[in-house]
Amino acid sequence: MTAPANTLRAVFALSALACAVILVLFVRGRAEWTTTFWLQLALAAVVATTAACWLAFRHGRLRLAGTPLVQLARVFLSQLVYVYIACAVALTALSFAVIYSITRAGANSFALAVVSGLWLSLWIAPAIAAFTSWRRLRPEMPLRSP
Repeated sequence: MTAPANTLRAVFALSALACAVILVLFVRGRAEWTTTFWLQLALAAVVATTAACWLAFRHGRLRLAGTPLVQLARVFLSQLVYVYIACAVALTALSFAVIYSITRAGANSFALAVVSGLWLSLWIAPAIAAFTSWRRLRPEMPLRSP
């Protein structure tokens, strides 16, 4: 059984939408939470996701052709684990540096940094894993001449 051709595109798009919502909430989170706020959040997140998907899907990227479903699952799940761990470590380190520079409280800064690193990685890792999985699964392509 072969995997649907747009599986990785759907995973990427959903992950990008979740990241866009988090980004918009981070940027505009202190605004009053009215119906207008939520509509603007949805519109901004959809626009950001559309732009990210347009960039990611150009030239047939993230499209599978005749890939067995078992192979896709094996490659994607292994990539997801590696990417999640790498993102969690990187985001935790970055969060700790930012939070510690503001608060100067080591234990509290580290605890908050770990939580934010692990939580944010849940949302961004599937998009990155979709891209790295596609790179591993795609057939060898000849180099394009300019």
